[in-house]
Amino acid sequence: MSTLLFLPLLKLLNLFPKFGLSHSNIPLSFKVLVLIPLFEEIIFRLPLRFSKQNFFLFLAGFNFLIFYHTYDTRILSIVSCIIAIIPYLKLISEPFDIRMKLIWEKHFFLLFYGFAFGFGLIHMSNFVNLNFEHYLLFPFIVSNQIAMGLIFGYVRVTNKNGFILCVLLHIIINFPFILIAHL
Repeated sequence: MSTLLFLPLLKLLNLFPKFGLSHSNIPLSFKVLVLIPLFEEIIFRLPLRFSKQNFFLFLAGFNFLIFYHTYDTRILSIVSCIIAIIPYLKLISEPFDIRMKLIWEKHFFLLFYGFAFGFGLIHMSNFVNLNFEHYLLFPFIVSNQIAMGLIFGYVRVTNKNGFILCVLLHIIINFPFILIAHL
């Protein structure tokens, strides 16, 4: 709905950002339908239910996201895999796990909305040639993604298989964009 309201207004004001896609050897359809939904759900939905495994998978994904354009992808992949397997190596003490779980429960409200807001913010990277005005208006530009972040977050925390459902929903939502791109 917000796309119908805000994006035409941004275009009228000549503030509409241009879409951009990074180039790689991975086919766009595979990235958009498989890799990106899985990756984004690991970062923005998986940690909504706290466990050591979920937390370290989140850290591994976040590490990859933050340093993707800085370091060689192979090295970054190795470092992220090492981060992801830390809980399986029994390097984390039980008190740490209990403290983190209590922090997660105490601040769940902030985490839930923070992840939804972050999900919207990360989608600003879908655009190129952004200027200061775009960042001021980003809640309007990516309001659909913020709303999706809230809905997916709700699905994640209210369903036993919420993570899988979120990945599937994400794939379904991205599918029309691939169809349009291939027409």
